[in-house]
Amino acid sequence: MNNHIETTVTPNNSKTAAGVILLAIGGILLIREFDLFLIPDWLFSWPMWLVAWGLYMGAKYNFRKPSWLMISLIGVAFLLTENIPNAEGIVWPVAVMGFGTWMIMKPRKHKEEYLFEKPKETFQFHKPTEPEV
Repeated sequence: MNNHIETTVTPNNSKTAAGVILLAIGGILLIREFDLFLIPDWLFSWPMWLVAWGLYMGAKYNFRKPSWLMISLIGVAFLLTENIPNAEGIVWPVAVMGFGTWMIMKPRKHKEEYLFEKPKETFQFHKPTEPEV
């Protein structure tokens, strides 16, 4: 009798992607310290750290969960409003409209048990019950 079960092994690329992101951030910080190239100040602002954190979270979960995208987009919106004059009048309404569009277009998750399960009857105390067969 042969019990060889073949399973597909999916490599976990999340650690690799997170490592690459951290290497890039460390390299940029080192270049900034040595003043080798002209690096803009916005690259080390707090909205950029939000974008980096969002990318890190996306890489950690192989970009399957939408939370990384929301965090990164919020960071990009703050970057735009801080670096482009009078951008907040356009960026935030577009962001709210985009979020609303995403909520409308996102597929709904229906569990099979909810779709095909018969409704439960309420328990009647005055009726004797028998075990289901």
